[in-house]
Amino acid sequence: MARIERLTAEQIARFPEFVEKWRAIGLRTDPAERGAAEAAIAKMYATAGLPAPKTVWCGSPLSQGLTRAILLDKNFWASVGASVGDSVRDSVWASVWDSVRASVGASVGDSVWDSVWASVGDSVWASVGDSVRASVGDSVRDSVWASVWASVWASVGDSVRDSVWASVGDSVWASVYGQHDASWLAFYDYFRDVCNLHEHTEKLQGLWLLAQSAGWALPHKNICWISERHNVVHQDESWRLHCPDGPALMYPDGFGIWAWHGVRVPQQLIESPTTITIEQIRTEQNAEIRRVMIDRFGAERYLRESGAKLIHTHKGREKGLAGGKLWRTEIPGDEPLVMVELLNSTPEPTGETKHYTLRVPPDVKTVQQAVAWTFNQTEQEYAPAQET
Repeated sequence: MARIERLTAEQIARFPEFVEKWRAIGLRTDPAERGAAEAAIAKMYATAGLPAPKTVWCGSPLSQGLTRAILLDKNFWASVGASVGDSVRDSVWASVWDSVRASVGASVGDSVWDSVWASVGDSVWASVGDSVRASVGDSVRDSVWASVWASVWASVGDSVRDSVWASVGDSVWASVYGQHDASWLAFYDYFRDVCNLHEHTEKLQGLWLLAQSAGWALPHKNICWISERHNVVHQDESWRLHCPDGPALMYPDGFGIWAWHGVRVPQQLIESPTTITIEQIRTEQNAEIRRVMIDRFGAERYLRESGAKLIHTHKGREKGLAGGKLWRTEIPGDEPLVMVELLNSTPEPTGETKHYTLRVPPDVKTVQQAVAWTFNQTEQEYAPAQET
């Protein structure tokens, strides 16, 4: 029986390799490799003790869920074949997962979990499993699962009427997530490759192959729907979905997501920001979307056009400050917008005096306090002359 009491320095050095490998898999945008994906599905079904199904390709998880819902609603299921327990969780997915848990989880006395978890007592998971999960799984999860999968899942729900969400929602939960399962598949792939636990992880082969060849899949007894990969993905430096001029994520059938630093927003905010109105901002119920609206509209412009109140004026010349004004405008259901308007005391080479406006915390009461905050200091630390 294999035993892993600790990871060697050489094994630890391979963490970045698996993060990069599975992050790339989770974010791939090239067309699905259909032959490989169908072979993966057949392998998954075989693991579950079921014959290979017919496969139906869809352009996105949304059309995949809708197609299944339409078939069920129109009583076409008799010609397709009854599902096992109405979802993959009672058929392919549950069987595969139970099989995986039996060899990688439940059978730890004979295989993987005893090798990785119980072999050195209670400390094994913390010293070995946790380090792999934190260094490999969590890194991939942040960029793929928490960012992309979560947005696709939520957007599918937002894209259908409440009357069909029950059917489409079942499809979402019943799916195998293909490339979006990258984070937890990376975890087991590491143990298979680096720790040589090949036999114990063999039953994951179908899921690994699917993740590397396609998007989501929705298996039933005699049919399996498979989704294309997304063909557009844009993220910011923190791996959040983000694109300033188009969809942050798009599928070949046109299903897309527009996002600003991880906040899903209407297409208008990204592609037509000049059409945003003060009234639209005021009536927006979602605080995160409202803040994006203000960013896209322009905070300084919003101050001018929303009737902001001047709450403090500073006149004087110290530390390069010629003078300033502090403005505040209330935002229904959110914290107020407070900005300091400053005038640089040193003219530019052109002779112009630089004027700039900065957003500051809503509890700021004076220009001096606002300026101090921009230097990450308290008003007392900054200590400008109190000349008003």
